[in-house]
Amino acid sequence: MTILVTAASGQLGHLVVDALIARGASPDSIVAGARTVAKAADLADKGVRVVPLDYSVPESIDAALDGVDSVLLISGS
Repeated sequence: MTILVTAASGQLGHLVVDALIARGASPDSIVAGARTVAKAADLADKGVRVVPLDYSVPESIDAALDGVDSVLLISGS
């Protein structure tokens, strides 16, 4: 099962990804969506797939959902 965590470059998104890994989720089963991918580079270093995801760019949403089974939507401002 692959889960997409949106807004993963933010504080809550990082905490969620770290908690998933701490609870035994394989990093390669997590997709971290981030408006600014560079801000989630540390997640990529852990083996998490980091993808560009900007709510105002519909194409990025479609691409981020590719191969994803579940989504945790963290709302933006």
